[in-house]
Amino acid sequence: MEIASILKRMLMGRVFSTERGRIRLFGITDWTMQPAVSLAYVLQQVGEKDGEDFLFKLGYESGKLGAEEIIRATGIKIRRDMISTNLVIELLEFIGTGKMQILTSKIEKDGRHHVVIHVRDNPTTEHASRTYGEKSKVCAFFRGVYSAHGEMEFGAKNLRFKENRCICRGAPYCEWESRW
Repeated sequence: MEIASILKRMLMGRVFSTERGRIRLFGITDWTMQPAVSLAYVLQQVGEKDGEDFLFKLGYESGKLGAEEIIRATGIKIRRDMISTNLVIELLEFIGTGKMQILTSKIEKDGRHHVVIHVRDNPTTEHASRTYGEKSKVCAFFRGVYSAHGEMEFGAKNLRFKENRCICRGAPYCEWESRW
C-alpha cells in the first residue's frame, strides 16, 4: 500500500487545506464531505423518482467532473500501467467510493475494452443495503461514477458498467462489468 502512505503523507503535508470554510486539494479543487446516510437517502429518492438510468447518468457526469478535477490537480496522464491504475484506485478509496478490485482489465489502444471490477466497503451503498435492501437504487449512481473514471483515467471508450452482483441483493460485493 505504498500509494496509501503517499496519500496519508499528502493529507498530513497540507495537500488538503482549509480556507474560508472550504476544504481544498492542492489549493485548487474544492471538496466537501457528506454523511453516507444522507447521500444514500438523496440518491434513493432520485432513483425512485427518475429511475436508475437517470441516476447512472447523474453519477457518470459527477464522476467525469471529479476525474477532470483529479487529473487537473494531480497531473495524472492517461496510462494503462499499474502505477496509474493503483493511484486512481487509491484516490477513489480515499474519497469514500469504496475499495475497488480489478478482476479483468483489457483496454486496447482504440478504447475497446473488457473490464470487470468488484467494489466493497462503500459506506453509502452499505447503508442503502441495510435501509432499502433489494429496492435500493443507489448503486446505479456509483456505477456511473466508476464508468466515467474508467474512461477518463484509463482511456477506455464507451465504458458503461452493468451490474452482475450487488451487496443490496445479498452479494458480499458489487460486481460490475463493461465490454465494448
